[in-house]
Amino acid sequence: MQITVLMENGSRGSLCAEHGLSLYVRHSGGTVLLDAGESGDFIQNARQLGCPLDTVHTAVLSHGHYDHADGFPALFRVNSAVKVYARPQVLEPQYSADGEYIGLSALLREEYANRFDLSDEQRSLFPGLWLVPDAVAHEQSLVAKTEGGLVVMNSCCHAGADHIVADILSRFPGQKVRALVGGLHLMGPGGTSTLGMEPDAVRALARRLTEELGVEEICTGHCTGAPGFALLEEAAPGKIRAIHAGDLLEF
Repeated sequence: MQITVLMENGSRGSLCAEHGLSLYVRHSGGTVLLDAGESGDFIQNARQLGCPLDTVHTAVLSHGHYDHADGFPALFRVNSAVKVYARPQVLEPQYSADGEYIGLSALLREEYANRFDLSDEQRSLFPGLWLVPDAVAHEQSLVAKTEGGLVVMNSCCHAGADHIVADILSRFPGQKVRALVGGLHLMGPGGTSTLGMEPDAVRALARRLTEELGVEEICTGHCTGAPGFALLEEAAPGKIRAIHAGDLLEF
């Protein structure tokens, strides 16, 4: 399978970057868009990267926050048929710990509500690719089965990356996790230059993911933050990879 990073906090070359995430996933002959960033600039990046969006029939919203969802109206303007698979709670208001509204835009919730296909169930998008809900009511993972093991794509891991991976392994007996792709939500309230948990807890998370749960590679950025990323690298050297808009991940 291939994952092209259409939007991330940082970028390669002249590509746009923003605090958001969008992944273009090619797997088993199908194509899925996971998230759409916050502004719609991922459309421009997709054109430069040779990732056609007008023919994508399936999109996924990982969870109900603006930096993953508010680019979807731009997608709808170039693709009149695509449906967005999400959990029902993504259309409900979402707030940060300090009370700031961080949910979907009114435009998306009201004018484009009919473009969402909503379910709280685990479901198959096509052979070898599933949506798996987790403990956060509006969040889900996109899980791909590859020859090397499962590739788990969870954009922010608000439920805890180790809990998410452990749950997925319980749902797919006999499988291993080849890679975990997405943000790990280790940043603090001050943004990606800050750390939101104790350093020892980050080191322990890295060891649990890679040693206890057997995750072979963690490809991360977005809400992980720079201090969190450095601690992951320290605790699991050789298994942590930074992602940027323009990157191509192959598994």
